[in-house]
Amino acid sequence: MRLKEELSEMRKSMEELTAELHETNLAIRESLKLTSDSIKEMSDTFSKTLGDTLKVMQDMRVQVDIKDSVLKSLGIEGLIPDIFKKKSK
Repeated sequence: MRLKEELSEMRKSMEELTAELHETNLAIRESLKLTSDSIKEMSDTFSKTLGDTLKVMQDMRVQVDIKDSVLKSLGIEGLIPDIFKKKSK
């Protein structure tokens, strides 16, 4: 009878361990999903911000190009102090 009781205890312990492992698996899965969602959201935000920044920089470049063209057209390009001129590489 003693062996039967020990086997029953072992089975019960294995069932508890299985249930605990299942809960751990669910928790890990949820944590990984949250991490993945956070990374995707950060990536989307970064891409949008980068796109917006590049657009602003392009708009600024167009404004500078237009200003230079207007100054050249008016023939007053040399009268503007260097600090206001577009820097060229």
